[in-house]
Order: sequence, then structure tokens, then C-alpha cells
Amino acid sequence: MIVIPAIDLRGGRVVRLFRGDFAAETVYDDDPVEVAVRFQSEGARRLHVVDLDAARGTGSNRPVVRDICRAIAIPVQLGGGLRTLPAVEQAFQDGAARAILGTAAAMDPAFVEDAVSHFHDRVVVAIDTRDGRVMTHAWQAEGPRIEEAIPALADAGTPRFLVTSIRMDGTMDGPDLELYRTVLGLTERPVIASGGVRVAEDVRELRDLGLEAAVVGKALYSGTLRLEEVVRG
Repeated sequence: MIVIPAIDLRGGRVVRLFRGDFAAETVYDDDPVEVAVRFQSEGARRLHVVDLDAARGTGSNRPVVRDICRAIAIPVQLGGGLRTLPAVEQAFQDGAARAILGTAAAMDPAFVEDAVSHFHDRVVVAIDTRDGRVMTHAWQAEGPRIEEAIPALADAGTPRFLVTSIRMDGTMDGPDLELYRTVLGLTERPVIASGGVRVAEDVRELRDLGLEAAVVGKALYSGTLRLEEVVRG
């Protein structure tokens, strides 16, 4: 199982939100490139970068994303505002190895099918869920139930899913294991977990469920989890 450190960008800085609330933001660093280099030196095999400004439609951190991709050798999976094929193509041109499709994918399996036909397994479909429903538009709008969305998106050719429990995101209260049991029962595609991880034992529990990887943010920044504890897990 791979642990993927998260770098969330807002206004050019590394931040974390609490349950997706933009008003509950913690700034962790003013130099995202330095953070990316540090994660790589600590053994990270991939980075998870999200442009929160692009996701919300209020701006872009593209120059920072390009700088991160140029500064490190490990692959970057990039999300935030990738709602059209040209936007996905631009993400790859900026250096991303994978593109994370969120709102557009959740609302339109045909878009996923089109993206996969162009970019193959470089596509990741994000399912951000609260109370059993997919949340879209930076977690502000309610979409379909996951029992409807995930099979439809799998049928559209989704190579892998990134599933975030909004209720647990940024809380460090442990991952939503029941959610991931449900998701794994809905698809045979690889699933990446996100939200709630605090300590190494949380990572091991996700591994034992059969998750492909776990995106971890706040626990690494707060020091309750060190990459060296799980980088080989």
C-alpha cells in the first residue's frame, strides 16, 4: 500500500481545510516546492496536489504546480478544477502524471469515458462523499448517491477511484472504514482512500481492507504520523 502525502494549495501556500470548510483553513507552509522536496526526501513515492483555488473557481496555482513538478522526480497526481479535456491536457503539460477528475466526472460519466479514451490510466476519478452522497463543486453541492455513482463511473472506464470522506477530512479522527468497505463492494477498480488518517495503525487498517493507497495530509504536517513509519507499508 502506498501512502501519498497531500499538498493543498491556496493562494500559493500549503494549507489544510477542516471538513472542506474554506473558512476553517490552517496554513502550514509558504513554500510548497520545499514541502514537496521534503516529502520526496522522506521516501514518498507519489504526491497528491490539489489546487483549491481552481477547484472553487476563484483562481489558479498553476505556476506553483509547475514548479513542484519540475523540482521532484516522483510522480504528481493533480486535482482541482479539471472539468474539461483541455484542462486535463494542461495538467499533463504542467508536469502532472495523473489528473484527478472531480465535479465533472461525478456529474457526467460520459466525460469520464471521453477522458479515459484520451488519457487512459492517467485518469483518477474523485468521489468526495458526505452522508452517502457525492459532493461536487468544492464540496458545496450535493450529487448522486455513491451506490449509483460508482458503478456508473466504473462502467464508463474509470481506472481508479479516489474516495474522500468529507466528514473525516482534516479531523485526524481515523478513516471512515465503513465507507471504504461499501465502496470496495461497489467496484473492483483500485481505490485510494483520503480523510481522517492520524497514525500508522490507520494506514494499516486501510491496507488490510484492500485499499490501493491512502492520501495523508494533516497527520504528516502535525507530526502524528511520519512517512518513515509507513512508506514501505
